[in-house]
Amino acid sequence: MSSITSTRSGFPSRIRLGPFHPILSGPMRADLELDGERVENCAITLGYAHKGIEKLLEGVPWNVGICYAGRVDPDNSTAGELAYCLAVESIFDFEVPERAQYIRILVAELNRISTHLKCLARFAQSVGSESVVHYILSDRERLLDLFELLAGTRFSLNYFRFGGVALDVTAGFVERAASVCETIKKRLKEYNDLLSYNFVFLNRCSEIGVLEPDTAIQYGSSGPNLRASGYAWDIRKDRPYSHYDQIEFQVPVGSSDGQSMLGDTHQRFLIRLREIRQSLHIVHQVVGRLPEGEYLNGEFENTVVPVGEGYAQVESSRGTLGCWVVSDGLKTPYRVGFHVPSASHVRAAAKIVQGERLEDLFLIINSLDIEPAEIDR
Repeated sequence: MSSITSTRSGFPSRIRLGPFHPILSGPMRADLELDGERVENCAITLGYAHKGIEKLLEGVPWNVGICYAGRVDPDNSTAGELAYCLAVESIFDFEVPERAQYIRILVAELNRISTHLKCLARFAQSVGSESVVHYILSDRERLLDLFELLAGTRFSLNYFRFGGVALDVTAGFVERAASVCETIKKRLKEYNDLLSYNFVFLNRCSEIGVLEPDTAIQYGSSGPNLRASGYAWDIRKDRPYSHYDQIEFQVPVGSSDGQSMLGDTHQRFLIRLREIRQSLHIVHQVVGRLPEGEYLNGEFENTVVPVGEGYAQVESSRGTLGCWVVSDGLKTPYRVGFHVPSASHVRAAAKIVQGERLEDLFLIINSLDIEPAEIDR
């Protein structure tokens, strides 16, 4: 849905896009001021989802809240679940079994790959490469099948628990996960050939929507968008949780490579492509060293969370996701708050589209991988 306001020649025209548009990742409205086909000013409005998850969490038992936390980001649900569990666990003195720690990493990385693939599909859709969209989404379906096999659902897994995970992984699941990741690893080369060095794709993506390093810091960007601007900041490396400090992987960082410039739309595409490869490498390591033992610390079951507060950060597919919880010793949380990366990205989006062509607007916004449902929590 969009509306256009015509004005006299020489004055900027005004266009309102949204709040529902088929090429956007969710409900949001962009009010644009144009000078010809150039965007002079952009104001992005959110608030159309009305989920109210943070308030709802105050009225449900602690363990039921895990399901709600997973709906903060519907695509990358494991990030919300894990942040909530880690925040609550920080109030206790109990330990999470080693096997459970590795299972958490396995599921989180599979979910990260799935979310990145969806973002790459939106990239392809934004430039009109419909055939590539089907290539990518068909591979993503393999991962969703894995989630269904593991948790009985393809989205919002509700799989993590205080002290571990809900169910143990079977040998069949581990073997199938390894097989799916091996297939996706081979397909990454096809994505590279079809998009990364495609002349039309390069012309559309290079040197537009540039998120300068200083601007990225100013707006609090994190995740792939920050790394595409040259900062090697990754919570898994810099403030490791679970057993990420025992896993070997690299943090891809953007650069000016002669075909694109630091922080532009093409660099954000390349970073996500490289991060998928690193996540596949992490999954391969976890599958090879998954220890025997318990998958859940039973001491957490039916335990009232003691008085106190906790905070935890995880590296979601979109950036730093933080969860803050406060307990007053009752059966339900006193307060729960989430810090979501998309809130920073949407502010940066309104800045970096200024001066760009209207036809590139959706490509730039989708390159930031904004999830409105994550902000309207």
